[in-house]
Amino acid sequence: MLVENIRLALHNLGANKMRTFLTMLGIIIGIASVIAIITIGSSQTKDYEKREAAGGINNIEIMVWSSAETEEYRPIGFSEEAMEGMVSKYADQIEAISAESYGGSGKIYADSTKIDSEYSQSYIIGIINGFFKVRNVRLIAGSGFSKEALERGSNVCIISDLAVKYLFGGDNERAIGKQITFSTEDGYQNYSVCGVYSYQFDASAMRGGKMKEQDIQCGMYVPFLLPVNSATYEDADIISYFTLQAKAGVDVIELSDQLRSYLQGTFKVEDKAEVNTWNNKEMIQEQTAELKRQTRTTSVIGAIALLVGGIGVMNIMTVTIIERTREIGTRKALGAPNRAIRMQFITEAVVMCVLGGIIGLIAGVVAGAIGCRMNNYALYVPFSSALLAFGVSLAIGLFFGYYPANKAAKMDPIDALRYE
Repeated sequence: MLVENIRLALHNLGANKMRTFLTMLGIIIGIASVIAIITIGSSQTKDYEKREAAGGINNIEIMVWSSAETEEYRPIGFSEEAMEGMVSKYADQIEAISAESYGGSGKIYADSTKIDSEYSQSYIIGIINGFFKVRNVRLIAGSGFSKEALERGSNVCIISDLAVKYLFGGDNERAIGKQITFSTEDGYQNYSVCGVYSYQFDASAMRGGKMKEQDIQCGMYVPFLLPVNSATYEDADIISYFTLQAKAGVDVIELSDQLRSYLQGTFKVEDKAEVNTWNNKEMIQEQTAELKRQTRTTSVIGAIALLVGGIGVMNIMTVTIIERTREIGTRKALGAPNRAIRMQFITEAVVMCVLGGIIGLIAGVVAGAIGCRMNNYALYVPFSSALLAFGVSLAIGLFFGYYPANKAAKMDPIDALRYE
């Protein structure tokens, strides 16, 4: 019976193609707009989550600054005792710790006679070995810094494989132990290469192809103390900011709160110190929730279009029933029960809406893909979108098709046969 109703519905809809299409148009526009919004919103959310997760989903950034109301700079940092106490207290939850100090940028080269051709742009970052774990930086040749190098601030460095490409012809092993020069406007400094890391190439760094690959600035890692040794202000080597990576399975948000409370307690009230923590997991949750709220809000536009489309379906089905009054009367005179008449017209409304939903789904995905491409998002279409399109179309067909179908089912067969 259902198959026969669907076949009959397709036949009747095909007999009035233009009217059927115009009726479905509201459904198509409504479904397409909702699917496009969901697709772009989901793609934006996934893109954000991917970028933040790349920075370490288990990472916690910790900073302390002076809350004293004064214009005079007052350096403040975590004491060695505070850091050691933190590591001891939370040892079972901490995977690695990274402290970083930033220096200037300039040009590095290995042969002063070829400085204009065999060079690499770079900037100095002072690090401790935990940096590689926390920042997900992979060493592909050589090794990290020795304990002695970190304690004395020896002039050793770890450079990128991109720099090796232009300084040593791409031979990472050959670069180990070689001397390079880091040159800035203020002078130059010689370093010995002890390691090479894999540079995560980002095409956007080339500014749309207007910059040469050789001129992309890559970090040159040196022992933590080196970039600040030449600083002129007092206590330049204090640690006021560091990043900690929690072990897998640890509740990052809870640990973040515990660390903030513990480290704040290592300062006296008169220190006027304020400890703050951030973690990617909490930021991702907040941003994802905000993006979902925006998606729900903008989906209201599509819902309005769907409502208009549903009213259009009910209107055209009412007209259709009036046009087919004699047909309804004939079927009832031949013994067709009310439920058969009702089901026939509900099926026709549902088929019309589902077809509109399928077309709207395709159009929505295409529109979403265009929107993602314009915003440089990787396309992500949730499987729930297809279910949503089908479910909403089915619901509209049932809801807005029931009234005219029920009206047809309740017709008096004598009056229907006499209708002109």
